[in-house]
Amino acid sequence: MAGPRNRKQARLFLSRFFPGLVSVCISTQLCQPVTAVAENWLPPGSSTEMIANKPAELFRPSTRFDDQLLYGRLLFRSPQILGGKAVRIGLSCNSCHTNGHVNSGFYIQGLSDRPGRVDVTHRFWQAGFDDGVDNPIDIPSLRGVSNTAPYGAVNIFPDLPAFTRHVISDEFAGPPPSQEQVEGLIAYMNALDFSNLQGERKPVQTRKDMTYLPLLEAPLANRDTKKIDELVDLIRADYGQRVSRKSEATTIQIVRILKELQKKAAANDFAAALHLYRELVPVQ
Repeated sequence: MAGPRNRKQARLFLSRFFPGLVSVCISTQLCQPVTAVAENWLPPGSSTEMIANKPAELFRPSTRFDDQLLYGRLLFRSPQILGGKAVRIGLSCNSCHTNGHVNSGFYIQGLSDRPGRVDVTHRFWQAGFDDGVDNPIDIPSLRGVSNTAPYGAVNIFPDLPAFTRHVISDEFAGPPPSQEQVEGLIAYMNALDFSNLQGERKPVQTRKDMTYLPLLEAPLANRDTKKIDELVDLIRADYGQRVSRKSEATTIQIVRILKELQKKAAANDFAAALHLYRELVPVQ
């Protein structure tokens, strides 16, 4: 499938595949011109995002939704953690492991022999990691993953942090994750549970009002502009992915305030940045 070559074609492409994201980007002037060649986009017939009948996101009953877990959940849903190619095709950890379980409809033409399977050692992801064998594997569930060591189907790793780094940097050619990013991802994955499925305990599911905005409070207090930049970019992208016609106006306003907050922090005007943060997250 040929990629868009100019702004008009990019808008048409995005409006077809990511209609909500286009409305946010256009209204807030956050999108950059998109240029691509054919190899950057998925082939026809591919499906990587589970739209309907998503599996429930189940957590251990004792789970605390603290900043580390929320940060990990945000990264889990961000293509950015997996590198440039993942960003171009909109692929995140959550694309394969929807809500920590399995995207049974995941299919990439040429990499999958049937839905729910994918070849992770194909040159499509990273040429240097291509094993030269057509070997799609079942996408595993991450429910209860903390109890399933060792990890990996092709290369075996003794612990989840090592395997997580391998998946990001070797399989998907993403940038080496920081220790903080790995710890966040592990906190999220370790919280995923499967025992609720047997009716042993009451399920703990994702709160409908879950928000990542409180993650900004500590970096603002510490005047950590690098962390603020990272979180604002991740949160804005997350809103773009989740926007709908019903929430469009509210989402656009939040995205605009986040952008302004980022600018104020970059200019060392943390009083103004904190004021904008309080607009987003009212003092309880």
